[in-house]
Amino acid sequence: MKKLNLKKLLAVGLTLAGAAFTPSLQADVTVTIEGGSASQSVLFDRATNFFTASGGALTNVIGGGSNPVGRFQGYRGDALSGYGAITLDINVANGAINGLQALVTQTPGPGDTNIVGGSVVPTFVDSATSPEAVGIDSVANHLDAYPTYVVPLVFIKNTNSADTAGITNLTQRQAVSLETSSPLQTTYYGGTSTNKVYFVGRNSQAAVRTEIDFNIYNTGNINTYYTNSLGQPVLDGSADSGLAAGGAVANTVLILTNSIGTVAVQNLKKGLGAIAYEGVPYSVSNVINGSYPIWGYENYYFIASGNSGAPSTAQQAVLDAYYSGVTNASFQTPSYPIFGNNFIPNASLKVYRDFDGGQIKPLPGNFQ
Repeated sequence: MKKLNLKKLLAVGLTLAGAAFTPSLQADVTVTIEGGSASQSVLFDRATNFFTASGGALTNVIGGGSNPVGRFQGYRGDALSGYGAITLDINVANGAINGLQALVTQTPGPGDTNIVGGSVVPTFVDSATSPEAVGIDSVANHLDAYPTYVVPLVFIKNTNSADTAGITNLTQRQAVSLETSSPLQTTYYGGTSTNKVYFVGRNSQAAVRTEIDFNIYNTGNINTYYTNSLGQPVLDGSADSGLAAGGAVANTVLILTNSIGTVAVQNLKKGLGAIAYEGVPYSVSNVINGSYPIWGYENYYFIASGNSGAPSTAQQAVLDAYYSGVTNASFQTPSYPIFGNNFIPNASLKVYRDFDGGQIKPLPGNFQ
């Protein structure tokens, strides 16, 4: 009788046992996500959750903190475990509008890059601005949309500034004048100082800029400022004036104390406060009941299946799983720090609007 080689059998057994705990080395999948910084915290938080909530493993992260471009890599432990390494490349530095343009043209622009600087076309774009609002036909370009939540937007001031202390509310006309005729004296906006108030806004590639302009009915060019090394106001005379990120607006308003900026609520930080609009302060309840109007619907846009540029089968599976984590009820709750009072579930609204900045109307069954 032939003797069994116990050492060989043991080695085989250990190999098989190890295979059971090693991620499947099948096809790797990369999904490239672009969007505005209004949802940066959500995108990065849900990228981490994408791997860990499935019992998988997040094995590599580059950037993804204060850096507006990040890479998250790892393995899933559920139905997607049949894939190899999954990579989520997230870029919120280029703006939602640029992302939509790159998506529909399938051509990367200068800012459409991943964490290592490689040119990419987004798999999907996270945007609070609809394609039609920036001249992109969703039907002609075969765009599908996944609704996520509502993004509220605010005018902000430095809460430690004597110049803006008396400015507690902006009317629609004051808001337009702030953007287009800045600087004007604080007395124009309800303050008591004769010092000037400078506007700090976003560039035209930002959904925040587009949505606020729609909501306040501003169709003109903006006069926006940044600060130099001495903390002095400098008029932005570039072809596309405005800062590239909400965090940059927030930091500028902290330095340039006699200024007012525009950001998504998630960009509020210590030392900054939101200014009421048309007599209504921002709150979740005031968005829900329709009394605070400056907000937009956030959607994930991607090319529909069967068309050039559509996600592959694997990419679509990753997109669907990622989207599930974003719309999960346990995430979209005030008790979750990232979501909190920064965003609002679509299902919570008692009102709706048909298009960006459009009339706010009651949903059936409410206010009757």
